[in-house]
Amino acid sequence: MTHRSRSTFSARTRLAVLSGMALSLTACSDSPNPTAPVARSVTAASERDEEGIFHRFVSMGTSISMGWQSEGVVAGSQQQAWTRQLAMLASRSQSMPLVAFPGCRSPFVAPLSAGRRLSGEGAATNPGSLSCAPSEEGVTLPAQSVAIAASSTYDAMHATPETKAGDASYARLYTRVLPPNTTQLQAALDQKPKFISVEFGGNEVLNARSGIAIVGATLTPLATWKPQYTALTDAVAQDVKRGILVGLLNNVGDFPSFRRGKEIWADRAVMAAAFNIAVNADCDASENLIFVPVRIPTAVATGAAYRARTLGQAPFSCADGGYGRQDFVLTPTEAIIVNDLLAAMNAHISAAAATHGFAYMALQELYGRADLKPTYSTLAVMTSQAPYGFAVSLDGIHPNNAGHAILAAAAARAINARYGTTIPETAAMIALR
Repeated sequence: MTHRSRSTFSARTRLAVLSGMALSLTACSDSPNPTAPVARSVTAASERDEEGIFHRFVSMGTSISMGWQSEGVVAGSQQQAWTRQLAMLASRSQSMPLVAFPGCRSPFVAPLSAGRRLSGEGAATNPGSLSCAPSEEGVTLPAQSVAIAASSTYDAMHATPETKAGDASYARLYTRVLPPNTTQLQAALDQKPKFISVEFGGNEVLNARSGIAIVGATLTPLATWKPQYTALTDAVAQDVKRGILVGLLNNVGDFPSFRRGKEIWADRAVMAAAFNIAVNADCDASENLIFVPVRIPTAVATGAAYRARTLGQAPFSCADGGYGRQDFVLTPTEAIIVNDLLAAMNAHISAAAATHGFAYMALQELYGRADLKPTYSTLAVMTSQAPYGFAVSLDGIHPNNAGHAILAAAAARAINARYGTTIPETAAMIALR
């Protein structure tokens, strides 16, 4: 999901780079080198309890728990992951498999119109060709966070650095997080945690951002996923007495990266004047969900090319491209398919938490916020420091530092409710807007 506007590049270069950036985002931050959060104090009476729980706190999961921001990961973003912020709320720390500057892969930098990553590489560079910095000096694997971007529930139990060696986009992450011949599950349990967080399921659904919502193609069938998740959580619960299971969001349309056609229609005058884009009438009143990180940068690049060739304004349509076509448009019918699957998965995760006596919280705590999405603006997407609002990073999907603080506070509330602890339920970074 990458974005760009008019720049000093030639029109042809802009088109190639912006379109490439958009395509790089089909694979799936904030300040890539943020400051560490300040640990919150707890009362002397509760301190022993919280420190007891988090004495050996290990987290498993996907990019959300890894600290992936702005389509990349680096030590600064890892140090802001919600799991680490949660530990610090309980006056503990959490060791992370820190990746040295400028990251692996290196995150985008704002504004997106610059088309750059923190490394200086182009945002449109093929993910498999991007540089990958080594671990920071002194990192010993496994760290207390073993979460890895793009991991599925199946991967948590079966994927090792060796089995992922052929994955050009993510193989190097496995070597930065896991010891040889070790899965996430093994790396987590080998540390004999007293408390664990488990966050999986999102990557079984996320490919629907392509505009294709087909169970068995872009969506993992529920009948396939449920036994995998049950096996994973059963294995965890055999060795760990207390933990938190993390559910998903409720509505795919809650992602700030998705905007309804009618929102883009409302911005048509600015799109025409600033970017030479003619928004089609099929966007007017359209409830189709448009995946902005791909569609908008591509449209901006095309508009620049049209202007350079005096071809008039580049058309932008919100219409669905047809069944099975990667158009980055979800119709209301397709969104229902995704949301029904999310609901069923959330119900299963919640039930698993109850079965094992674990706490439960969902990513909906962040993505369901009424204040999450700013009013849509193509100009803001392409040129602002926060194109997707105060809590979401530059890829439009993953939390930024403030978003992770919101999730940490939600996890603290859920843990307190389940175990009677008194972890502070607010994080200072939530107030940062």
